[in-house]
Amino acid sequence: MLRIELDAPALANTRFVISPLHNVTDGLWLIRSATGAGGRGAGGRGPGVLIREAVRERRLALLESFFTGAWTYIPDFLNPQPEQHEESLERELHAVATVAPERLAQEIRTMLAGDAGIGIAGGRAPRALLRALDRGEAEFAELVAAELHQLWQAAVGPHWPALRARIDADIARRAQLAARQGLASVLTGLHPRVLYDDEGVRLLVDARAKLPAKALYLTPTVFSSDLHVSVDPLPGARQLRPMILYPAFPGPGPEPGPEPATASPAGDLIGATRARLLADLDVPRSTTELAERHWLAASTVSYHLGVLHRAGLLVRTRSGHRALYQQTARAEALRQEG
Repeated sequence: MLRIELDAPALANTRFVISPLHNVTDGLWLIRSATGAGGRGAGGRGPGVLIREAVRERRLALLESFFTGAWTYIPDFLNPQPEQHEESLERELHAVATVAPERLAQEIRTMLAGDAGIGIAGGRAPRALLRALDRGEAEFAELVAAELHQLWQAAVGPHWPALRARIDADIARRAQLAARQGLASVLTGLHPRVLYDDEGVRLLVDARAKLPAKALYLTPTVFSSDLHVSVDPLPGARQLRPMILYPAFPGPGPEPGPEPATASPAGDLIGATRARLLADLDVPRSTTELAERHWLAASTVSYHLGVLHRAGLLVRTRSGHRALYQQTARAEALRQEG
């Protein structure tokens, strides 16, 4: 468990920040959770799927190296500390490219060696990463920044207006919650693994540490449904403020899955979201695939699939470690009615 100690000034300085680059790295976590070629159907491909494809097709070997190892710490220089409410991609990429060589080297060592004292696991370095490091820390940082820029252009930038609208809506919704119920309600509502008490925030993650903080940054992200935390594990370095990267609420924005009809008997009976998911299950799909195609949290999709399955509208099968869902004849009949 990770505890972030927040006194009254720290709570007063807690705020939301918008970061294009943090959303890029949030999408890179999908490389670890990928279970196949999900989300490539005729209905469209969400940016989360495009991120995985762009990493492979453009041969972004360094980015792939960071997110395919066994380690549990991703170097902080990939997620520069925001200096204002909304950062620009250009400033963030510049911060990556010009990170201090000493900090970069120390963070890479922490990633590979781990730190048993605070619960960080290490792992074996991929060859691509070692070859790039041989060129020196400064050139290594520039190569990483260049790959991040390529990934943005290929998979995230074209979708950023819609993704940004979703982030704005999330912040507005949580700000309204803070006005009505207080900041504690906002903190505990970020993710099931975020807890709050009189001593500060407790995060149910693998790392074990107690960190005093002068402020806490809350960063909505749009690709992963998991919780990610950015803290500074390095002694003697400029202390970075902890950041909680949490999944933004679904919507608004276009949904890359099949377009639903404006009205249908299925939608009237089971609701619009379940009707869209049901319509998309004319072929077997996993929870992860549906979440990416419809820009929903995986937990939200899982809940709706459970309701549809218990109603006899879905059949569930297994393919390896994955559960796949598909319409039943009863579901098809419901969709054809009227």
